[in-house]
Amino acid sequence: MNRVISVEQDLELLANLAARLLETPVATITLYDRNDDGGADLLDTISHVATSCDKSWAAGHPGIDIKQLGSPRSAMTQHLGLYASVPIRNGNGSTIGMVACADDDARDLGDEQLEILKHISAIASAVTRA
Repeated sequence: MNRVISVEQDLELLANLAARLLETPVATITLYDRNDDGGADLLDTISHVATSCDKSWAAGHPGIDIKQLGSPRSAMTQHLGLYASVPIRNGNGSTIGMVACADDDARDLGDEQLEILKHISAIASAVTRA
């Protein structure tokens, strides 16, 4: 099996799991271009986005750019009630991406949900190294 396709499928499954466990209509897993020199705009450095998005939620929010959830700074301009994200780190501790979730409801994630987000990030890191 082509490993690149498998990684993309694994990340899609993780995004779906995150949305379900966090009870949010949107969850994304974003990987940044590893060749970025740090000078480019973050949105230009995104190499893959795995997304779980409720279709009815997306239809009701045509102005929301889901890809911007990979950048906390950009996501904050989306006027969401809930936005939470955790970095994906490589073995050296460098940030290589982001796991994020969003919702209309203004709420904070509970401790258990934050731990779930961290675990999804750790799994995504392992998947990208495999």
